Amino acid sequence: MKNIHGDVAIFGSGFGGSITALMLDSLGLTPVVLDKASHPRFTIGESSTPTGNMILRDLADRYDLSTLRPMSAHGPWQDAYPDITSGRKRGFSYFHHPRGESFAPALDHSNELLVAASSDPYHSDTQWLRADVDAFLSEKVREAGIPLLENTTVTDIDRGDRWRIQAMRNGTPVESRADFIVDATGKSQVLPSLNVPDAGTSLQTRSRALFSHFRGLSRWRDYMDAKGARIGDHPFPCDEAAVHHVLDDSWLWEIRFDDGRVSAGLVLDADTHPYSSSQTPREEWRAHLQSYPTLLHRFEEGQTVDPPGQIVRTGRLQRLVDPAAGPGWALLPSTAGFVDPLHSTGIAHTLSGIERLGRLFERYGAAVPASSLNRYSRALHREFHCIDRLVRLCYDALHSFRAWTVSTMFYFAAATTYERRRAHVEETPRTPPPFLCAEDAQLWDGVRRASRAVPDVADPSKHALDAYEEQVKDSIRPFNDVGLLAPRTTNMYPHAAAPAH
Repeated sequence: MKNIHGDVAIFGSGFGGSITALMLDSLGLTPVVLDKASHPRFTIGESSTPTGNMILRDLADRYDLSTLRPMSAHGPWQDAYPDITSGRKRGFSYFHHPRGESFAPALDHSNELLVAASSDPYHSDTQWLRADVDAFLSEKVREAGIPLLENTTVTDIDRGDRWRIQAMRNGTPVESRADFIVDATGKSQVLPSLNVPDAGTSLQTRSRALFSHFRGLSRWRDYMDAKGARIGDHPFPCDEAAVHHVLDDSWLWEIRFDDGRVSAGLVLDADTHPYSSSQTPREEWRAHLQSYPTLLHRFEEGQTVDPPGQIVRTGRLQRLVDPAAGPGWALLPSTAGFVDPLHSTGIAHTLSGIERLGRLFERYGAAVPASSLNRYSRALHREFHCIDRLVRLCYDALHSFRAWTVSTMFYFAAATTYERRRAHVEETPRTPPPFLCAEDAQLWDGVRRASRAVPDVADPSKHALDAYEEQVKDSIRPFNDVGLLAPRTTNMYPHAAAPAH
């Protein structure tokens, strides 16, 4: 039997588990990391945001983790780590595809929206090829002398004075003892096996996905240019973004990496399109794209690449574990729950959870009081429900592209307000701010009122859309310092170039 003990046992060595281990090591605690698989491996969840990069920089500076800082912007990443695949992300772009019709760009940009999030390419946000990023960070864990056991499956967990973790590694029994456990395994969820209930049914969003990595996809900008689009009006090349193809009852993402690979996924309403085994994932993918000729032709030109080498199909994406922490244990946000790929909140929310746990470990070591862990759990639960409201509002507006783009403004208002408040805090607070202003009752009351007012017909009148837009403008006005919903000034930052809208 192999014995490996520490102050904190971390399950999972993806970016969340690895950054947590490096942070704990910098605090003088002894982490040990157990992972049921090995690197590199395919993982979805690859688009960072200004919020995520702000938190990443602060983690790097606070815990002297110089490895992390270059990863907070595309240019410094390429300078420091040219072999770790990333992509440039200048913002968010949205394009509406009517069912049964080829996409035709409108000269007035009425079927597109670009939201700029950076002022120049060098300092832009990043797309993360998670297989590369996770492998790189797990290697940094090893270089720091932190025990990392891959191909290690936890078989039993019990607690006396300390946690006693039993596992198997390549046929050899492993035992680890620790004072605290952090579960960073994502949806694998080792700790919820302790009979922690799943509260995912409390989330309003109900979606599932089909996704893969592709090669051979031409740039969407080239298609737009060939069709006579006024791409010179765009504030950035529209592929250098989290690209959203907005369909009548679903949407499709594209995330382009510097090596030509593209992460693409079709996200479906799970009630309108329930999971069925009567079609293979590839057959279902093609069946949905049949109604959208431009996308069908586009993806017939591309080839899936390994990993994963196939179309991956999920069941319902939404999950939520409640509580997310208890005496001697905590889940990272990526393990505690998930809402939807829309708004790219995953990386940033996980970093936010790491930051919050870091403050607790700074103050208490591995003996974090149950009361503090309860507050951590309640904060995560509140944040997941806020993300859920933002996403659900957009799904309710899918039948009208104008209603959809108006609805997205609540996310941008929440994100930019969070970043502005965080940047202007003169003294580092003991507890980091709630993710996306989850504590701001005025903001979330506006989202709730919008959910009751969003036009609910397939072809809403101009009067109904004007009224909805005015209501949203009024709701976000106290949070709107960057010109959201103003004509041709939908910028996440005042210094960013004006978008097409």
